Amino acid sequence: MEEPELRVGGWEKEGGRRFFRRFFSLILILVLIFLAIGPSFVYYNPAYVPKESLYLANGMWNGPFDSEYSKEFSGHLKLSSISYETIDGESGKLKIISVSSLMNLGQADLEKRVIEIVKEEAQTEALTLSNGVILKDDTIDLPAGYSIYQWDGNSKEINYFSGENIIVKAFFWNEKDELNSIKYNEFNQIGAWLGMDQYQTVLCIAFGTDGTTINQAAKMVEDVF
Repeated sequence: MEEPELRVGGWEKEGGRRFFRRFFSLILILVLIFLAIGPSFVYYNPAYVPKESLYLANGMWNGPFDSEYSKEFSGHLKLSSISYETIDGESGKLKIISVSSLMNLGQADLEKRVIEIVKEEAQTEALTLSNGVILKDDTIDLPAGYSIYQWDGNSKEINYFSGENIIVKAFFWNEKDELNSIKYNEFNQIGAWLGMDQYQTVLCIAFGTDGTTINQAAKMVEDVF
């Protein structure tokens, strides 16, 4: 009687090990599928300021200019960017960078990446950043979970701006891209079955020679679509 009981127990343990092997094999297959075909499910989705926005409609700012598209992490992140500038061509700039992905970047180390991007853009404008602060503004109308960072930008070189002391302000948020998620799930049954949605992270970087210019840029950021 003892030997069959031991065999039954052995079969139960073997069955458990087989289940876990199959489970981990399935997870590995799904990861490989995501790495291989994930980029084909990510769409570029540029964020921009509509022409009806106050300072564009009044001719105080111009744009969009310098449309750029790029990929990171083998296409799993697709970036698009456009910029706007003040009519005088020397007191303010606004660059809007949109990152599309199948992963909610708000759950990743987004803040660190935002700071890196702002520093890169500042270097492009021949600016050195200092005195960085995190701001809270309950009067601004932005998507839920937004953040605002601000720095002083200093330069002794001849650059775009008419002055050495520049205000640099970054507004960013992360949200589900409803339009492309619907499009994606309608036309791709595999993606719908896997439950993958597209997310969009929007980063708006404003450069201004004074508070008035930065406030104008902030109002344009409120209209970003």
